[in-house]
Amino acid sequence: MKKRAFNLALVLVVSGMALGFSGCALSKIKLTPKRTAKKEAAVFLTGRVYDVKPSMDLYEKHYIFWVNWHKKFIERLGKNTKSDLRSSEEMISNLEDMSTLLTDDMSEALVPHIAEVKKIKAIIRERNLTKANETRIRHIAEREYRAIKRDFRPKKIKGYIRDDWRPGGDD
Repeated sequence: MKKRAFNLALVLVVSGMALGFSGCALSKIKLTPKRTAKKEAAVFLTGRVYDVKPSMDLYEKHYIFWVNWHKKFIERLGKNTKSDLRSSEEMISNLEDMSTLLTDDMSEALVPHIAEVKKIKAIIRERNLTKANETRIRHIAEREYRAIKRDFRPKKIKGYIRDDWRPGGDD
């Protein structure tokens, strides 16, 4: 009886080792439980139509954003290329938003300033920021900052906000 139990245990151990050494991957795959993919809840977004019209409050918001991005650009110019590029993009974006809120004649007066900031962005994008270019860009940025602040501050623009969006604009 003891010999029979020993032989049975020996056969089981040897067969287990044989299966383990043979690398029977199929039996491992069959015996392991399969993971089920988690289903994410569907997200439903309801769209709203906002009745936003050009206003002095909206202009002041974009003006303040522009002032802050421009100050950050001038203070940190040359320290980080990605930060310089992001600041110039935000400056252009806010200036263009300010331009869409203004009447045509004032909007046209802002276009040359936007073009100057776009030139600055092009130099930064080329990663051609030598010490001479940095000084030149800083001079241009400070000049544009003073000019825009002088000519397009909210107190001076009060009567030049358009009543409705431009036809064909991105409203």
